[in-house]
Amino acid sequence: MPKRADNNLDIFLVRQAKLPVWLLGHQWSGNSPGARLRQAKVTNNMTIRDLCAITGLSVTAIKQLEADKFNASLSNLRKFAKVLKVSIEYLGYFEMLPENTLAQRITKARLFHGFTKEEFAPIVGVDVKTLRNWEQGKHVPLSRDTDVLNQYLEVLKHNTSPS
Repeated sequence: MPKRADNNLDIFLVRQAKLPVWLLGHQWSGNSPGARLRQAKVTNNMTIRDLCAITGLSVTAIKQLEADKFNASLSNLRKFAKVLKVSIEYLGYFEMLPENTLAQRITKARLFHGFTKEEFAPIVGVDVKTLRNWEQGKHVPLSRDTDVLNQYLEVLKHNTSPS
């Protein structure tokens, strides 16, 4: 209930408490990586300190992630996903990434699977520089690379998490 104060003119003023920044706007609605991290944490009845103890991250780092001050690395998203029992793409909000071009689809599929460029390049049988060029749209995968790549792009057709 708002606090009330009266003055000499017999007028009541209503003082509203300021909401923390992280409660305002889209951050609380679930439409951001930070909001999803917070929702998963709350769903699992965990506090920030619980999450810190398990993941090894600081309280400040988790608060900044929840406030969308910066994005979690894929290695941290993997830790959170395992602890909070949710998928990496859910926490990363990866379904909102565009997939209009092959370059965008390759990036999105890699992130959906939770791989860094350094991890994904050997899986598809290329070096990191080649993968980077594909993701930047500078080069197109050769036909010999498309068979392996298509297995990972398949996740985008179903828009579900990989097993």
